[in-house]
Amino acid sequence: MSQTDSSASQAPLVIVGSGLAGYHVAREVRQRDAERPIMLVTQDSGDFYSKPLLSTAVAKQQTPEVLVQKTAGEMAAELNLIVRTSTRVESIDRVQRTLVIGHERQPWSQLVLATGAEPIRLPLAGSESVLLHSVNDLDDYRCFRNKLKPGDRVAVLGAGLVGVEFAHDLSQGGYPVDLVAPEAHLLPRLIPAPVAAPLEQALAEQGVRFHLGYSAEDAQATANGVTLGLCRGGGELNVQHLLGATGLKPRIRLAQAAGLHCERGICVDRQLRTSDPDIFALGDCAEIEGLNLMYVQPLMASARILAQVLTAMSSDVDESPSLHLQALPILVKTAICPIVAALPPAGVDGRWHFETLEQGVIGCYTDTRDTLQGFALSGQAVRKKAQLTRQLPPLLA
Repeated sequence: MSQTDSSASQAPLVIVGSGLAGYHVAREVRQRDAERPIMLVTQDSGDFYSKPLLSTAVAKQQTPEVLVQKTAGEMAAELNLIVRTSTRVESIDRVQRTLVIGHERQPWSQLVLATGAEPIRLPLAGSESVLLHSVNDLDDYRCFRNKLKPGDRVAVLGAGLVGVEFAHDLSQGGYPVDLVAPEAHLLPRLIPAPVAAPLEQALAEQGVRFHLGYSAEDAQATANGVTLGLCRGGGELNVQHLLGATGLKPRIRLAQAAGLHCERGICVDRQLRTSDPDIFALGDCAEIEGLNLMYVQPLMASARILAQVLTAMSSDVDESPSLHLQALPILVKTAICPIVAALPPAGVDGRWHFETLEQGVIGCYTDTRDTLQGFALSGQAVRKKAQLTRQLPPLLA
């Protein structure tokens, strides 16, 4: 055995990232192996919280401190692991099986990348003093919430899931909202226009002003906030804050620099293994058979499978678990008009059928054989979720 192999075999399992993915895989491994050394490395505080709750926290008047379920120290004690906070990993050395952290090299036996996703930054011309907020983690939420004052108007840039949820949350919390997006209707990548219409009406009745079909072009700081210019003759908006919500992209910088196979995300197989047999990825940063599943349910299922793989490797147990996922409907957290959708698989020919209820719309996507492949529900129609989900093909068979 070489010196490198010997040192790696004595090194801990190292997890990069302290979000839901990182902590859940640590918990799953610990349930199967009480003694294995585990180290979690994160560039933030390492406190454990539920990221999906960030887009409902303003209306509930929840402070960042309230959202923290356990501190990094409490998680370290509970799971018997080392948590290194405020620590930035600069690179991965696959030959020496180490992480480069400044002048330090941290060995690993197996490495798990749970680096999450980051906001897609919207290019805005204008004053450099204009702060374009995004809320992707607890620190972001703390910064944004500290800036908000009663009555402040917020321009939400983006009509996708994050933008719609924040527009709903802010308006529920008493803040006037302008929602700006180039698309023609809300949630365009998730649901068709007829299903989105009841949500748009409900939000409008709550005071949200829509500027659909326009993009934010420039922003100028003013004494009272920001003047936002819209393209194609959309005019100007005078607001106090800008909140960018134009989507997320997987964080793949470390993986790419290490020579791992990446497309949109870090490419992994059904065992969450990357192109390096001792490096794994899960959560928002991972791509499985072309799918980038940025939701809690597939994350939890991935953590369970990965824990089985990692503990089998460390104990020489012949175990070959593989990730399988049933259809996973997506819930949009807009209580004023609930939305549930299961996207049809890419490339499946078919068409949408709609049924309008007194308060809601049912949309069903069927293929050329009249087999259900996806659905979208709004308002009272969300009651059909379980019934329709049972008819869908699995996401990963």
